[in-house]
Amino acid sequence: MLLRRFSGNPVLLPDPRCWLEAEAVFNPSAVSFSGKVVLLYRALSRPIPRSPYESLRISTVFYAESADGYGFGSRRMLFGPEYPWESYATEDPRVTLVGGTYFVTYTAVSSVPPRPETVRLALALTEDFSRVSKVGPVCPYNSKAGFVFPRRYDGRYLLALTLNPDLPPSRVVLVEFDRVEDLLDSEFWRSALAESRVLLEGTPERPFVEIGTPPVELDEYWLLFVPDIVYEDGHFREFRVKAVLLDKSDPSRVVGVSRRPILSPTVEYELTFSEPLRGIAFPTGALRTGDGRILLYYGAADRHVAVAEAEEEALVRYVLRGG
Repeated sequence: MLLRRFSGNPVLLPDPRCWLEAEAVFNPSAVSFSGKVVLLYRALSRPIPRSPYESLRISTVFYAESADGYGFGSRRMLFGPEYPWESYATEDPRVTLVGGTYFVTYTAVSSVPPRPETVRLALALTEDFSRVSKVGPVCPYNSKAGFVFPRRYDGRYLLALTLNPDLPPSRVVLVEFDRVEDLLDSEFWRSALAESRVLLEGTPERPFVEIGTPPVELDEYWLLFVPDIVYEDGHFREFRVKAVLLDKSDPSRVVGVSRRPILSPTVEYELTFSEPLRGIAFPTGALRTGDGRILLYYGAADRHVAVAEAEEEALVRYVLRGG
């Protein structure tokens, strides 16, 4: 098996003692910080009554750390909804280190139920995961699931994001920018999208595509894991995992994509037991170890955090062959 599940999965479970993460913990992003593996993940609260007939759950971004990448402790909330543009949820963070600053992108939701125009990619910055500065929504259109590349190219930042995730066909595009402030300018976006490069694009058969993990830097490539979204008869059926390799000198060039999923939800903690959605293995974080392995962190059944590992060389060969 190309990806091997950790025998101790799930590595994070909901915590009934903390109301903010009592319902679910999932969709983690991973990064190294001070010699430890840090996960930023989405926590879902227990139901909060809005009226005698209605309740809601709040999504916040939580922090956990580990010495070995498997056992996580020191769980705490990093940030949650504060401003009107994120008043109902801060979801699904992705984190990368760029020049001494951690760029944390996340999905900001400002209505219940969410509508396409109220779901947007937002950005926060931190240097130590203690003090966090929120930049705001960085795309004026329906968007989510993005990351800033860990390296600048010709002095410019690269932002990858998913456009129209709720208005399929969705697509994943790569946008260049010079300053963080550019992302808050609607005029910038008019020209930036015209010049953007498409990495992945939905089709009539598979209308939903989305970014999964931020990129892992290999010797010759950038490695990403992306969700393989099975959508049939107007329903989501399954979320599985595929791998993508990008050219390291030109990240807009896709070098290889695994044709078949390399991980599918088949074990109990990945299954939803509620048709039509059978199971979820949603890739959102990955790390390269010092001994030739890749660790993939993923959301399991929209409730748990799990991890699987692969041998780097075998995985790269598989993707380049179009396996």
